Amino acid sequence: MTDLHRLRPDQLKLHAALPWDVLDAYGMLLLSKGHIVTSQEQLDELLDRGMYVDAMAFHAIESVKVFRQTVYDPLRLMEAIQARLAWLLEAKPRDGSFTTEVQTLVAQVRNFTERSPDLAIAAMQLLEQRNYPIAHSFHVAVLAELLACRAGWDAARREALSCAALTMNVAMIDLQLSLRNQRDALTAEQRACIDDHPAAAARILMQCGVADNEWLRAVLEHHETLDGAGYPRHIRNPGEAGLLLRACDVFSAKISPRAYRKPVNASEATRFMFVKLGQDKADPFPAILVKEVGIYPPGTLVRLASDETAIVFKRGVTAKTPLVKVLLNAKGLPSIESVQRDTTDAAFAVSSVVSLDKSLVMIDFEQIWCGKRHVITA
Repeated sequence: MTDLHRLRPDQLKLHAALPWDVLDAYGMLLLSKGHIVTSQEQLDELLDRGMYVDAMAFHAIESVKVFRQTVYDPLRLMEAIQARLAWLLEAKPRDGSFTTEVQTLVAQVRNFTERSPDLAIAAMQLLEQRNYPIAHSFHVAVLAELLACRAGWDAARREALSCAALTMNVAMIDLQLSLRNQRDALTAEQRACIDDHPAAAARILMQCGVADNEWLRAVLEHHETLDGAGYPRHIRNPGEAGLLLRACDVFSAKISPRAYRKPVNASEATRFMFVKLGQDKADPFPAILVKEVGIYPPGTLVRLASDETAIVFKRGVTAKTPLVKVLLNAKGLPSIESVQRDTTDAAFAVSSVVSLDKSLVMIDFEQIWCGKRHVITA
């Protein structure tokens, strides 16, 4: 049964059209979308009975309210983008609105990425991903925007790229959720679905009215490689957008946890990008990704030459010299004050990476990146 959200009195208004179908506790239709309740007595009676709406549809509507707010709250914006994207990729509207909806989300991704790039990178490895397929697509879109800006792409080209990032896995959302917790080897059916999902996604997007050839090509080619070993068509001449998305896709997937393995720390993931994926010098994007996120990306736990343990909170002047905030002093005691270190100073240079899963450090994400309090135990 679809997850339902019970409406509260403050979420309904008299004389206003309902933005969703309203159901009872058993999922039976009470009022259709667009219905206008004109009587307080009727509204009270319905509320007493229990009025429910599809949870995903409810959060998608609520996310629009966040987009319209004037106060910038990066975490709420990030959640709102993902909520709207989840609804859109499930609903797949074919009324002509799909392209515009995705472009609206892309504008919000760009706003978020421009204003909170370091928070965005840190969130990929530190914040819980309740809906992994959607979070992953969002993360790839953020990385793609960062890389495309570094590569000097114009706004129109970046928009097509970000649209592709958000929608490239539309054909395998359910499978991604299953694989998130699967420990067994892939079945033949799952392997076939994975191999076909770029082509299947392009077909779905065309059915939803997408007519942008750059967007469609990037989706179709985001798993192709220059040596012809990619899929689904095993071509040797994928476009730059497909190659860029592949680099972002691989990096984001590596630093995200699975049930059957712990996430690779971001520093190891950047090394993999540079050494393994960067072997083919004709593909510039693995190297561009490493230059953009750094050897020690935001969210990485490090030990300094001073014996302090710190969290990378901002990218630095070079890939190897991030800005950090001390969490444990040289004696291993929690740092009461938020002490910032510049690792260009040899006395505070990064000496090693500390594994998050082996550390007892308390990482206060919202205080470090937003000035709010939200503690994560690493």
